Amino acid sequence: MNSIYDFLEEFEVYLNRKINEDVWVYSGHTYFGSLLIKNLVDKKRIILKPSDSTLPVGGKRIQDFMAKTPTFKGHTIDNYIFITRLFKHIAERLAKANKQLTLISVDFKNKSIIVSGSMNIDLNILNHIIEFSNHLKYSISYDFEGLLKHQGFDKKENKAITQIQERQDNPKVFFSYSWDDDEHRFWVLKLASDLIKNGIDVLIDEWDLDKFNNDLHQFMETGIRESDKVIIICTPNYANKANNRIGGVGVENTIITGEFYDKKKSNKFISIIRKYDKNLTDSLPSYLKTKFSLDFTEAKQYKLKQEELIRKILNISRYKKPKLGNLPNLKSDEI
Repeated sequence: MNSIYDFLEEFEVYLNRKINEDVWVYSGHTYFGSLLIKNLVDKKRIILKPSDSTLPVGGKRIQDFMAKTPTFKGHTIDNYIFITRLFKHIAERLAKANKQLTLISVDFKNKSIIVSGSMNIDLNILNHIIEFSNHLKYSISYDFEGLLKHQGFDKKENKAITQIQERQDNPKVFFSYSWDDDEHRFWVLKLASDLIKNGIDVLIDEWDLDKFNNDLHQFMETGIRESDKVIIICTPNYANKANNRIGGVGVENTIITGEFYDKKKSNKFISIIRKYDKNLTDSLPSYLKTKFSLDFTEAKQYKLKQEELIRKILNISRYKKPKLGNLPNLKSDEI
């Protein structure tokens, strides 16, 4: 077995060999190399999509496939299982946010399988995946919350899975911005929406103020202090209100600066520049002018900057820092 397509084909053969009352395999149904199975416990249909690309698969490719494949030859798709060799971190976050999606990465060299979004499929489907990995003699890890046991092949004894991948909590961020105009407000909501789709919980007045009984001051104070990160969306109007403590922006910045100068919390705040007049720093409040800010002023760079922002929120750099190597064995020549 050398490819993801081989893996999926063998999984289909494996399911067909087993006499199960809980899963039905739609034999002969293929679509872009995909396989359709039915979970007879709850009648849900699950599509398994393979990709044998050597490049890590990202969230956009997965979302595009889900958008283009709501049905499979007349059958409504309830869950999507995307199978490949490696996923980007953003794709893994997507599986934690989208309850229809599960990701399976297969490492043929090390004979290991990692399941992300394992709670998005029913336990009996997850059991079949676990049993199949045992059949292949592959190790398996997954992000299931709590203790999980699954039935062995004979269904008579419990077999505990000891290798469990730690499940991370979705980070929560607070949006601080000014209501400059309708176009700017829509842009802010779009950014919030894009982050939410990538597994980041955004706290924003437009959608969450009612959770605080419409108490604006409580919303701002609690949101800023309890969020993992605060995204400060800067424009010249925002900078003016922040510096002169005007309106809601002024109140927010009073709370923000109280934590901003705490060295333990300074990394909590991420500023992005949405608009500027002459210089980029025109949009920044005084206390942010010496800090790094993300430039979101170019519409064509939006996707790139969005990923950069997500990396800042998750504290995941684009490139890994190498391990410290040994010092070279250098010798000195005599003069």
